Amino acid sequence: MRVAVLGRTRLLLDTARALLNERHRLCLIGTCRADPSYDVREDDFHALAKEHGADFFNDSRINRPEIVSRLEKAKADVTVSINWLTLIGPAPIAAFPYGILNAHAGDLPRYRGNACPNWAILNGEPYVGVCIHAMEANSLDSGPVFLRRRFPLSTSTYIGDISAWLADTVPAMFVEVLGQLARGTAHPEPQPRDPALTLHCYPRRPADSRIDWGTPASRISALVRASSRPFDGAYTTLEGNAKVTVWRARIEEHPGPFLAVPGQVLYGSDGDPVIATGEGVLQLEDVALERTSSGTEAKAAILRSLRQRLI
Repeated sequence: MRVAVLGRTRLLLDTARALLNERHRLCLIGTCRADPSYDVREDDFHALAKEHGADFFNDSRINRPEIVSRLEKAKADVTVSINWLTLIGPAPIAAFPYGILNAHAGDLPRYRGNACPNWAILNGEPYVGVCIHAMEANSLDSGPVFLRRRFPLSTSTYIGDISAWLADTVPAMFVEVLGQLARGTAHPEPQPRDPALTLHCYPRRPADSRIDWGTPASRISALVRASSRPFDGAYTTLEGNAKVTVWRARIEEHPGPFLAVPGQVLYGSDGDPVIATGEGVLQLEDVALERTSSGTEAKAAILRSLRQRLI
């Protein structure tokens, strides 16, 4: 099939290469401003387009007549998209016989919007989903679903585990769906229209990952797991001064009843600081502390006195 590519992220670049390996023809790539956290930029998409003789544009204003004209001239059968920056109107979608297919890292229709895997961890869901769905004009994650996969979540699942799973899963899903389209065997499932079935997930910022030690250990554990690598990490401060980033932590059983202030350093367990929370205690397994050079040094600084507090 003749394929166009719209969007950003390494996941989309890897998807384009996977489709090329299946002998699909790349005829257009459109991208827009990369987020500072991304490890691929606009130039990476330009290089791939140039390598395969495909048209290229870098412009988020996809609904402009000039861009729509370029989409039409590409004569692609279908477009694959991940993380396009703006809502797409009817004209760009109509430029392709099979429309625009989007990979959404959320179990539709329940999880729509931004940061769905992070929110799923925070919300204590049993799994996170990823869906290949048809885009609908000026609508968010609402079109028929061609294919869905799910990844089970537990109290030991980190956002990095989901990112790794998505990196392996999404390109293969697009290959499968385009194969179905080429064979005429695709059977997309319409999404229900009842808004009560949907959670609209709004974007998260690094500041949203500040730890409130007055909340239960289970809530803080979920925040750490939802904020860890490849994101900026859950964080606190040591006595309100140096920033402490908590990359990994687990709920610990305190040996018997206790009284402590939330955020208080209680004791060390195998060199890990154990911290009081609003309900239970948390063992910090992987931390970074400003002005220290290693996790071991950071833990030693936190454990220097049981009078210290994480704030």
